[in-house]
Parts: sequence; structure tokens; C-alpha cells
Amino acid sequence: MNEVSRAFTPQEQAYLASLPAVSSVSENTITYAPQFRASCMDRYYAGESPAEIFRSEGLDPALIGAKRIERCVARWRHSVPQRETPTPPAKRDLAVENRILRSRAAALEGLVELARAREGRVVPKARRFELIEELRGRMDDLSLTAACEALGVSEGGYYHWRARRDAQGEGM
Repeated sequence: MNEVSRAFTPQEQAYLASLPAVSSVSENTITYAPQFRASCMDRYYAGESPAEIFRSEGLDPALIGAKRIERCVARWRHSVPQRETPTPPAKRDLAVENRILRSRAAALEGLVELARAREGRVVPKARRFELIEELRGRMDDLSLTAACEALGVSEGGYYHWRARRDAQGEGM
């Protein structure tokens, strides 16, 4: 199934234009700031996921589209070469590592609470997705990748669950 890019609303355009990572935005295109492109690729080469990098800059995949993020990184890989001495994982930005670890810890603490509540039974994926949603509401800098990994679910599954839930809410 081909993903069709949808047009950005005027409100979405205003929001995107307000972000430091965005140079300009139109109904159908986003032009990213050169500093963001360079920073994005440094973080990507250091092992951080593209979705997490964009999300941390206010560019939620649910708004701009996961395919758009994938295409940007694929394009930038050709124009922004990897530095000759990439930062090894052990020396990555401590703030990023700290955020990932705090996110994993919060997800695991939530899983422990769920397990206690379920008396040892398997926790359904829907409840794990609900826990991630709760954690995102409590933690501004939650690493979705780390939380999903800790809870044994995929990011795609989470977004699919959220889209389905939102669609059901609109139908009521």
C-alpha cells in the first residue's frame, strides 16, 4: 500500500514553522534547517533512531509521517557523510543516554505494577500501549523507542493502536 502524503493544515504549518529544526514549510513540503540535518545525522550515526531524533525536535511522526522521516534520512545519508571517527556508543551524549534509561526504567516500573495487578497473567498488548500513553503524559522526554522495547511491543504497533483508538473516539 502506498502512503499518500497529506497536505498540512494552516495550523500545522504554523506549528512546524515555529520549530528551530524547520527552515520553511508549505502545504506539502518541509525544509529543514542545516543545523538540524547535521545534528540529525550525527545522532543517527551514533545509533539513535530517526523517529526518536525527529520527535525530540517536536517533529512527531504522527504529524509529519514516518515515511517522510525515512526519506529524509536516506537522502541525507548521501549528502551528510558519516564523520571519520563516529562517537562510540559508550561516549554518546549523556543526556540522551540518561533519557533512554529513565524511559526504560519508567516502562519497567509500570510493567511491574501491571503484573502485580494482573496476578502473574500475561499483560495484553493494549494495556501495555495504554501504559506507554500514560508514561508519555507524565514524562515530557520519554523515549518511545526505549519504552516500547522494555514493554516488548513495537513503535509501529503503538502508533497503530493509537490511530485506531483516536478513530474510534472520533466515531462516537
